[in-house]
Amino acid sequence: MLKTLATLVAKNRYFFIPFLLWLIIGGALLTIFTKDQLFLAVNGTHNPVADILVTISTYVGNGLLFGLILAFFLFKRQWRNFFMGAAAFLLVTLIVQFLKRAFSEPRPISYFPDPSILHILPWISVHSGLSFPSGHTSTAFAMYCFITLMWSNKKMGWALFLLALSTAHSRLYLSQHFFADVYWGSIIGTLCCTLVYWLFEYRKSQTPGTTCIHNTVITPSA
Repeated sequence: MLKTLATLVAKNRYFFIPFLLWLIIGGALLTIFTKDQLFLAVNGTHNPVADILVTISTYVGNGLLFGLILAFFLFKRQWRNFFMGAAAFLLVTLIVQFLKRAFSEPRPISYFPDPSILHILPWISVHSGLSFPSGHTSTAFAMYCFITLMWSNKKMGWALFLLALSTAHSRLYLSQHFFADVYWGSIIGTLCCTLVYWLFEYRKSQTPGTTCIHNTVITPSA
Protein backbone atom coordinates (compact mmCIF):
# COMPACT_ATOMS: atom_id res chain seq x y z
CA MET A 1 0.00 0.00 0.00
CA LEU A 2 2.81 2.43 0.88
CA LYS A 3 4.57 1.42 -2.31
CA THR A 4 1.56 2.68 -4.25
CA LEU A 5 1.77 6.04 -2.44
CA ALA A 6 5.53 6.34 -3.01
CA THR A 7 5.08 5.59 -6.70
CA LEU A 8 2.27 8.13 -6.93
CA VAL A 9 4.41 10.89 -5.43
CA ALA A 10 7.46 9.97 -7.51
CA LYS A 11 5.51 10.00 -10.79
CA ASN A 12 4.11 13.44 -9.96
CA ARG A 13 7.29 14.92 -8.51
CA TYR A 14 7.02 18.05 -10.68
CA PHE A 15 4.05 19.05 -8.52
CA PHE A 16 5.06 17.58 -5.17
CA ILE A 17 8.65 18.90 -5.07
CA PRO A 18 7.52 22.54 -5.50
CA PHE A 19 4.78 21.84 -2.96
CA LEU A 20 7.37 20.56 -0.48
CA LEU A 21 9.48 23.68 -1.01
CA TRP A 22 6.38 25.79 -0.42
CA LEU A 23 5.74 23.96 2.86
CA ILE A 24 9.31 24.59 4.04
CA ILE A 25 9.47 28.25 2.97
CA GLY A 26 5.93 29.01 4.08
CA GLY A 27 6.53 27.38 7.46
CA ALA A 28 9.71 29.41 7.91
CA LEU A 29 7.87 32.65 7.06
CA LEU A 30 5.17 31.86 9.62
CA THR A 31 7.88 31.35 12.23
CA ILE A 32 9.92 34.47 11.42
CA PHE A 33 7.25 37.06 10.70
CA THR A 34 4.05 38.06 12.47
CA LYS A 35 0.54 37.57 11.15
CA ASP A 36 0.24 41.29 10.41
CA GLN A 37 3.60 41.56 8.67
CA LEU A 38 2.94 38.67 6.28
CA PHE A 39 -0.50 39.93 5.36
CA LEU A 40 0.49 43.56 4.81
CA ALA A 41 3.56 42.59 2.77
CA VAL A 42 1.33 40.85 0.21
CA ASN A 43 -1.76 43.05 0.44
CA GLY A 44 0.29 46.24 0.25
CA THR A 45 1.94 45.29 -3.05
CA HIS A 46 -0.60 45.95 -5.80
CA ASN A 47 -1.24 47.62 -9.14
CA PRO A 48 -4.20 47.91 -11.59
CA VAL A 49 -3.03 45.07 -13.85
CA ALA A 50 -2.55 42.72 -10.90
CA ASP A 51 -6.04 43.66 -9.67
CA ILE A 52 -7.54 42.03 -12.78
CA LEU A 53 -5.25 39.00 -12.87
CA VAL A 54 -5.70 38.28 -9.19
CA THR A 55 -9.48 38.53 -9.49
CA ILE A 56 -9.43 35.88 -12.22
CA SER A 57 -7.13 33.69 -10.15
CA THR A 58 -9.31 33.84 -7.06
CA TYR A 59 -12.50 32.93 -8.96
CA VAL A 60 -10.79 29.82 -10.33
CA GLY A 61 -10.49 28.63 -6.75
CA ASN A 62 -14.17 29.02 -5.86
CA GLY A 63 -15.00 25.51 -7.04
CA LEU A 64 -16.66 26.40 -10.35
CA LEU A 65 -13.84 25.09 -12.53
CA PHE A 66 -13.58 21.94 -10.41
CA GLY A 67 -17.32 21.48 -10.89
CA LEU A 68 -16.96 21.85 -14.65
CA ILE A 69 -14.23 19.21 -14.69
CA LEU A 70 -16.47 16.82 -12.77
CA ALA A 71 -19.38 17.61 -15.11
CA PHE A 72 -17.16 16.73 -18.08
CA PHE A 73 -16.32 13.34 -16.56
CA LEU A 74 -19.99 12.79 -15.84
CA PHE A 75 -20.96 13.70 -19.40
CA LYS A 76 -18.30 11.34 -20.78
CA ARG A 77 -19.45 8.63 -18.37
CA GLN A 78 -15.96 8.33 -16.93
CA TRP A 79 -17.39 7.16 -13.64
CA ARG A 80 -14.14 6.40 -11.86
CA ASN A 81 -12.67 9.82 -12.60
CA PHE A 82 -15.93 11.50 -11.62
CA PHE A 83 -16.26 9.72 -8.28
CA MET A 84 -12.59 10.21 -7.50
CA GLY A 85 -12.74 13.96 -8.13
CA ALA A 86 -16.09 14.33 -6.38
CA ALA A 87 -14.79 12.47 -3.32
CA ALA A 88 -11.75 14.75 -3.13
CA PHE A 89 -13.89 17.88 -3.51
CA LEU A 90 -16.39 16.71 -0.90
CA LEU A 91 -13.68 15.75 1.60
CA VAL A 92 -11.97 19.13 1.25
CA THR A 93 -15.28 20.97 1.65
CA LEU A 94 -16.28 19.06 4.79
CA ILE A 95 -12.91 19.53 6.49
CA VAL A 96 -12.65 23.22 5.63
CA GLN A 97 -16.19 24.03 6.75
CA PHE A 98 -15.70 22.14 10.01
CA LEU A 99 -12.42 23.95 10.78
CA LYS A 100 -13.86 27.35 9.85
CA ARG A 101 -16.59 26.97 12.44
CA ALA A 102 -14.32 25.34 15.00
CA PHE A 103 -11.79 28.21 14.94
CA SER A 104 -14.14 31.05 13.88
CA GLU A 105 -11.23 33.40 13.16
CA PRO A 106 -11.84 37.00 12.01
CA ARG A 107 -10.81 38.06 8.52
CA PRO A 108 -8.54 41.05 7.85
CA ILE A 109 -11.35 43.58 7.56
CA SER A 110 -12.52 42.68 11.09
CA TYR A 111 -9.05 42.06 12.51
CA PHE A 112 -7.39 45.39 11.76
CA PRO A 113 -8.63 48.41 13.76
CA ASP A 114 -8.34 50.62 10.67
CA PRO A 115 -9.71 48.79 7.60
CA SER A 116 -8.69 51.70 5.38
CA ILE A 117 -5.13 50.34 5.30
CA LEU A 118 -6.38 47.30 3.36
CA HIS A 119 -6.31 47.04 -0.42
CA ILE A 120 -9.92 46.30 -1.31
CA LEU A 121 -11.30 46.09 -4.84
CA PRO A 122 -14.79 47.57 -5.38
CA TRP A 123 -16.03 44.53 -7.33
CA ILE A 124 -15.03 42.03 -4.63
CA SER A 125 -17.29 41.31 -1.65
CA VAL A 126 -14.98 41.14 1.37
CA HIS A 127 -16.02 38.76 4.14
CA SER A 128 -15.50 39.40 7.83
CA GLY A 129 -15.53 36.01 9.57
CA LEU A 130 -14.61 32.31 9.31
CA SER A 131 -11.11 33.07 8.05
CA PHE A 132 -9.24 29.86 8.91
CA PRO A 133 -8.60 27.95 6.70
CA SER A 134 -9.01 29.37 3.19
CA GLY A 135 -11.65 27.44 1.25
CA HIS A 136 -10.61 28.91 -2.10
CA THR A 137 -7.00 27.86 -1.52
CA SER A 138 -7.98 24.36 -0.38
CA THR A 139 -10.19 23.88 -3.44
CA ALA A 140 -7.56 25.26 -5.84
CA PHE A 141 -4.79 23.00 -4.53
CA ALA A 142 -7.10 19.98 -4.56
CA MET A 143 -8.19 20.74 -8.13
CA TYR A 144 -4.73 21.40 -9.56
CA CYS A 145 -3.33 18.39 -7.71
CA PHE A 146 -6.15 16.29 -9.17
CA ILE A 147 -5.37 17.55 -12.70
CA THR A 148 -1.69 16.75 -12.12
CA LEU A 149 -2.47 13.21 -11.04
CA MET A 150 -4.83 12.66 -13.99
CA TRP A 151 -2.72 14.32 -16.70
CA SER A 152 -0.25 12.16 -18.62
CA ASN A 153 2.09 15.15 -19.12
CA LYS A 154 3.65 15.01 -15.66
CA LYS A 155 6.18 17.75 -16.41
CA MET A 156 3.37 20.30 -16.30
CA GLY A 157 2.98 19.68 -12.58
CA TRP A 158 5.13 22.69 -11.70
CA ALA A 159 2.87 24.99 -13.77
CA LEU A 160 -0.25 23.60 -12.10
CA PHE A 161 1.37 24.14 -8.70
CA LEU A 162 2.05 27.79 -9.59
CA LEU A 163 -1.59 28.22 -10.61
CA ALA A 164 -2.68 26.84 -7.23
CA LEU A 165 -0.20 29.14 -5.48
CA SER A 166 -1.56 32.12 -7.43
CA THR A 167 -4.99 31.46 -5.93
CA ALA A 168 -3.45 31.38 -2.45
CA HIS A 169 -1.73 34.71 -3.16
CA SER A 170 -5.00 36.21 -4.40
CA ARG A 171 -6.73 35.60 -1.08
CA LEU A 172 -4.25 37.87 0.74
CA TYR A 173 -4.15 40.37 -2.11
CA LEU A 174 -7.94 40.73 -1.98
CA SER A 175 -8.00 41.12 1.82
CA GLN A 176 -9.90 37.87 2.31
CA HIS A 177 -7.40 35.82 4.33
CA PHE A 178 -4.16 35.73 6.27
CA PHE A 179 -1.02 33.81 5.32
CA ALA A 180 -1.70 30.97 7.77
CA ASP A 181 -5.18 30.53 6.27
CA VAL A 182 -3.84 29.87 2.78
CA TYR A 183 -0.82 27.90 4.01
CA TRP A 184 -2.93 25.36 5.83
CA GLY A 185 -5.57 25.49 3.12
CA SER A 186 -2.96 24.36 0.60
CA ILE A 187 -2.02 21.45 2.84
CA ILE A 188 -5.64 20.37 3.31
CA GLY A 189 -6.41 20.52 -0.40
CA THR A 190 -3.29 18.66 -1.51
CA LEU A 191 -3.45 15.98 1.17
CA CYS A 192 -7.16 15.29 0.65
CA CYS A 193 -6.77 14.95 -3.11
CA THR A 194 -3.67 12.77 -2.82
CA LEU A 195 -5.30 10.56 -0.19
CA VAL A 196 -8.44 9.99 -2.28
CA TYR A 197 -6.49 9.32 -5.48
CA TRP A 198 -4.13 6.99 -3.61
CA LEU A 199 -7.01 4.96 -2.14
CA PHE A 200 -8.64 4.64 -5.57
CA GLU A 201 -5.33 3.55 -7.09
CA TYR A 202 -4.68 1.06 -4.30
CA ARG A 203 -8.14 -0.45 -4.73
CA LYS A 204 -7.52 -0.65 -8.46
CA SER A 205 -4.18 -2.37 -7.88
CA GLN A 206 -5.97 -5.09 -5.91
CA THR A 207 -8.42 -5.81 -8.73
CA PRO A 208 -7.38 -8.72 -11.00
CA GLY A 209 -7.00 -7.86 -14.68
CA THR A 210 -6.42 -4.11 -14.17
CA THR A 211 -3.30 -2.03 -14.69
CA CYS A 212 -2.19 -0.31 -11.50
CA ILE A 213 0.00 2.73 -11.02
CA HIS A 214 3.12 0.57 -11.26
CA ASN A 215 2.13 -0.20 -14.88
CA THR A 216 1.75 -3.88 -14.09
CA VAL A 217 -1.29 -6.02 -14.72
CA ILE A 218 -2.81 -7.70 -11.67
CA THR A 219 -3.53 -11.38 -12.27
CA PRO A 220 -6.06 -13.47 -10.33
CA SER A 221 -4.62 -15.50 -7.47
CA ALA A 222 -4.55 -19.26 -7.92
